Amino acid sequence: MSDDKKEFKPSKYAQSRHDLIMSARQLTPEELEQVYLPASLAHVYFPRRDPKLSIDQPYTHTNGHYTLSVSERGMLNKNTGRKDYFGLPFGPKARIILSVINAMALQQASPQIDLNADSLSTFLKHIGMTDGGNQIAQARNQVSRLATATISVQYDNGRINPETGQGGATNADINLISGIDFWKKESPDQLTLWDRNIILSEDYWKSLQKHALPLSLEHLRILSGNARAIDVYTFLTYRLHAISKTKPVFLTWPLLHEMFGGDIARLDHFKERFRQVVGLVKLAYSNANFELDNRGMTLRNSPPPITGKDKLLMP
Repeated sequence: MSDDKKEFKPSKYAQSRHDLIMSARQLTPEELEQVYLPASLAHVYFPRRDPKLSIDQPYTHTNGHYTLSVSERGMLNKNTGRKDYFGLPFGPKARIILSVINAMALQQASPQIDLNADSLSTFLKHIGMTDGGNQIAQARNQVSRLATATISVQYDNGRINPETGQGGATNADINLISGIDFWKKESPDQLTLWDRNIILSEDYWKSLQKHALPLSLEHLRILSGNARAIDVYTFLTYRLHAISKTKPVFLTWPLLHEMFGGDIARLDHFKERFRQVVGLVKLAYSNANFELDNRGMTLRNSPPPITGKDKLLMP
C-alpha cells in the first residue's frame, strides 16, 4: 500500500485533546470538577508568555476600567541567605495551577492547603499535565513564580470621590502565597513544600472568599495548551450567564484586541488568531452562545459551563 493510502494517525497531543473533549462531554455541568480564579482575572490576565522583565519592572495589563499589575518580590533562600528570583507567572500552567490551589483552599475552608499528593508528578497527573521530567520542571517553576508574585488590580470608573477628591478604587498589593519552601533537595520529584502545604496570604485568602469565579477543571485541561483560550473561556464564563436574554452584548474588534491581543500588534493578525481561539473555547464550553462577524463579537445569554459546588477530586 502506498504511503498516501495509509490510515491517518493523529499526533499524541491531538489525540489527548480529543480524549479530553469526549470525556468532558460525557459529564453534566453538575459532575464537572470545580476550580476557581479570582473574578478580577476575568477582566485582566497574567502574561501569556514569559515577559522576561527586570526584577524591579512590573507587568501590567489594562482592559477598560481594570488594570492588573504583577511584580516579583523574590524569596529568601535559607541555604544561601540571599534572595532568589524566579520571574513572573505566565502561560497556561500558572493559570491552571492557581485555579486548583484556589479550589483546594475553598474546599478545605482554610488558607493553609494540604495538597493531598505525595509527589509533584501525582499532582500534575490529576490536573491534566503530563508527568514527564520537563513538565515537572515547568510546573515547579510556575509554582515558584506564583509564590513570589505580588498582584494588584485597580478599578477606575472615572468618577471622583467627593470625600477624597480622587477617582477610582485601588486594591492594595497582595502576595498570593506566604508559606512555601523551594530548597529541600531530598528527591527531585517530591513537592518542595512544607509538609505538602501551601499557605495563601491573608489578604489574598480574604479576597478569594469574596470574589471567586468557578471554572471547570475538565475544560481547563482541554485548553491547557493555549493561555489565550483560557483567558477567553474565563471571560465568557464570567459574562455570558449574566447577559439579559433579550439584550445581547456586542464587542468591537478593537475592544477584543485590547482585551485579548496585547501581544499581537496588527489587528488583522489578531482577528485570525482570535477566530481560532474561540473555536477551541467552543470545544470546551459547548453551550457558549456567541457569534463573530466582520464588526466584532456578539455575546448572548448562555448557561454557565459548571453548576456543581466544591467538587474537586484529588487522588
